[in-house]
Formats: sequence, structure tokens, C-alpha cells
Amino acid sequence: MVRGTVVAALIVVLAIVTAVPTFAAPLPIPDPKPKERIVDPYPAQMPAAGIDGQYGPTGGGFLTLPYLGDGHFVSSNFDHCGPTYQVDGVICRFDGTRAYAGNGRDPEATVGYAMTAGKSDWLFYDGHDGWDLGLYYEQVVAAADGTVTYADWSTPGCTTCSFGQGVRIDHGNGFDTLYGHLWRIDVSRGQRVSRGQVIGISGTTGASIGEHLHFGVYRHATWTPVDPFGWSGGGRDPWPDDAGNLWLNGTAKSPIIALPMVAAKADATGDAGTDVAISWSSPGAGVTYDVTQYRDDELGTTLLSRSTATSTLVHGDAGHSYWFLVTALTALGESDANATPPVTVFGSGSPNQ
Repeated sequence: MVRGTVVAALIVVLAIVTAVPTFAAPLPIPDPKPKERIVDPYPAQMPAAGIDGQYGPTGGGFLTLPYLGDGHFVSSNFDHCGPTYQVDGVICRFDGTRAYAGNGRDPEATVGYAMTAGKSDWLFYDGHDGWDLGLYYEQVVAAADGTVTYADWSTPGCTTCSFGQGVRIDHGNGFDTLYGHLWRIDVSRGQRVSRGQVIGISGTTGASIGEHLHFGVYRHATWTPVDPFGWSGGGRDPWPDDAGNLWLNGTAKSPIIALPMVAAKADATGDAGTDVAISWSSPGAGVTYDVTQYRDDELGTTLLSRSTATSTLVHGDAGHSYWFLVTALTALGESDANATPPVTVFGSGSPNQ
């Protein structure tokens, strides 16, 4: 992944888009697949303690990270010296670190400035009102319980405008969160969501030059941006509307939830030797299962859909092989799938029974 892709939204958010497409359908997920990509998070955007460092008090916050698991990076910071998308030549990170345009600009993204004069330790980006997180077509989850108040394109009919496809959640405590540049939206306006619930898939829709998630926190009444990391730099916070550290227990952590992990098996059984007993299980809250049967090289047929059952019996035909794909879906929208080993049905008269 080139640096220009890692540095995600940057100044393109400020661009004026004049061409409006006649439709707004997201593109298919491209290659390489997420597991195969090579990410160069250059340069590091966080202090040495990383995104999950203890930067504030351990009480009072309510947010968890909008993704599951670890291994994600920050590509752009909240600019405490004016999170208004107005370029003023200085970027202020929550720990007091400053970068100035006079120190040098990133030639690939000119709203990224050097923290040290003459060096390439770029900080991104001037005027940014949220956090850009390095997600690559991955599940995006709600940062806290709340109600979806927006789930649509920022500008209907335009795939390259603003934050593209996005979701806004009102948490009922005076704060909203925004999840932008999504490839897919999985919730609808008015829907109640829980912490850790899947609300969409990250992408690069809207004014974006690379795959990432824009995560923003705003005051509900005024839509004024605030930094969930608060301010831990010396002196007064340059952004007077901030609300302090809003992370649950003071640290940015992924929500702790039981993820699905399917175990499945199939065995030939019965006096005639043509029955196949299938059983499966998975951790996770409110799990339902889809079970698909495959015979030889034929296309699959659905046996069960959104079922809470954990076993079933299938009558097979002698001389054929069967295998079964089990998909688990939790109440929070996380999913996992696993297949049984193939089972060959020989019948009662076969020496292989």
C-alpha cells in the first residue's frame, strides 16, 4: 500500500465536487483481499503508547473503538488547532505535539506537516475534525449503545462527495458518533444498536483517496466536533469545545464481545447407512445458523436459515458424497462459517459401510 493510500482522507475533503454521477452504487471489494495486503503505516501518527495508551482518567468515558481486534493504525488525527477543515498552517495533536507548515509539507498530501523542521515525520492533517483509522473493507461496529439517526450517502446521488456512505448514532448523552466512507451500510435510520454491533463495512466512498474509516464524535445539539482523546498536552486545550477523554475507562479499546467460531461435523449413520447426522456449535450472543448442503460437485441447497437448531439429520443417496457449510450470525451481526469434512454414503449392502 503506497503512502498516499495510507494517508486517507486528507485535503480531498475540502475539494468542491461539481460532477454528480447519475447513481451511487459502491464498487465491489477489490483485490488484494484484506488478509493479503501489505500495510505501511508511514509515518506513525500516535504517541509511543499507541492508540490504546492511557491518555486520560479511568472513569467517565463511554466509547469503545469502532472495530474489532487489534492491528489497526491511525492515518489522520483530530486537529485541536481548528477542527473546521480550514487550513491554518498548524496541526495540534491531543498530547500537545504540533506540526507546522513551515517545517515542511508532505509532497503527496500537502495538508500533512513535519513535526520536526526539515524531516519527514509528517502529522496529518490540518483542519481535520475526527480520526481516520486504517480499516480495509472490514466490519465497522457501534462505539456505544444508541439510535441510528442517519444511514445514507452524505450527498444522495454522489459517490465522491464528503464522507460518502455514512452512519450517525445518537448515544442519548449529548454526543453523536459518525462513521464515514463506508462501502456498505447494514443498519437503518431509527434502529437501536448496541456496543459492538456491526453497522457496516469500511471502504473509500466519498471524498477519499484510500481505504479507511472516518470516526468522529460530535455534540448532539450543535454538531460541534470533539476529540474522544481529550487534551493531555501542556496548557489549555486550543479547542475550547472539547469534552475531555471519552473512552471507556480512559483507553481506546475494542469492545469485549464473544465472537462466533463455528465447529461442525457430519457422520454417516442409520441402519441403511444412508443417513447423515450433522451437528454444529458456536459461541456468541443470540446465535442463529444457516446450513447449506452440497452433494458431489453440485450447487448448494439450503437446509436451514436463521435457525437456532444445532443438529439435523439428512437422508442421503448411496454412492454420493456430501458436505455441509454452517454459517453462524450473532445478534450483534458478527459472523463465522465452517464446513464439515465430506461424508460418502455407501448404503447398507456396501463393504465400505
